[in-house]
Amino acid sequence: MGLSSNILWHQTGKEGFYGILKSKRLRYSYCLERIIPEFKLKPIAFPMISVSDYPFSEIGNNKWAYGNYCIGFKQSWGVKVGFSPVTYCSYGSRSLQLMNLLLDNALKNDIQSSFGVVMYLFAHMKFVQAPLVTKHKKFKNYRFYDEREWRVVPYITETDNSELFPFTNEEGYKDFKKKNNNSSLLNIGVDFQYDDIHYIIVEKEEDIQQTRDIVGDRIHIFTKAEIMEDVIGVDHHEEILPSQNQLDFEAAQRHLARVSKIMHEKMEEKYGSKLKK
Repeated sequence: MGLSSNILWHQTGKEGFYGILKSKRLRYSYCLERIIPEFKLKPIAFPMISVSDYPFSEIGNNKWAYGNYCIGFKQSWGVKVGFSPVTYCSYGSRSLQLMNLLLDNALKNDIQSSFGVVMYLFAHMKFVQAPLVTKHKKFKNYRFYDEREWRVVPYITETDNSELFPFTNEEGYKDFKKKNNNSSLLNIGVDFQYDDIHYIIVEKEEDIQQTRDIVGDRIHIFTKAEIMEDVIGVDHHEEILPSQNQLDFEAAQRHLARVSKIMHEKMEEKYGSKLKK
């Protein structure tokens, strides 16, 4: 069996799932990433839509970090609307260091066009593994590489036309959510037709008919339990054990900050003066 498939899975919660199907649109959402050494791995929010490229056999217990509902789009549709695989890297990788040097050069020489291009490329990069905190789960060390993520990121011109930021810092991200009822969703995205969907996975049996009432009878719909019965999974992810910290979102965020600080110190030790202080 291949390690990839011709399906791009978008995973979400129940409210988001039905909202997507009814609107026939995937909306861009600001996502915080700690990927840029030049900014000392501080969070930067990029607008994006994320999907994952893996076969049914890889949808195991550890693949439900973002919700219990999945929409499986045809890969041909994803390519047509601009999705492409992300570039995975490690904290000390040469590719990440070279990207950082390009960004440093654009900042020092005030080259706005180069700065925008480099930031757009950074929006398509992801660490192989790092801490992860979502509304649904929290992980000390999550193997992002296993997600086989594809992304589409809006061009700067798209955000300009919508008076949105092509990227923002953590404070700007929090301010955006505060103004939008705690939502990071943008009012722009990519549209689809029901014919662009091949599979749907829902959480419960009662979701099946509700979903069919929206999309019709041509799409294969499964429950999460049906998929889980015939899955071979590998446990790469070390989830935070149940404790007060498990319930304390702020504690998990502090853990993220500590790990980012440690990783930056390791990079400074390796590359020395090449990193901006």
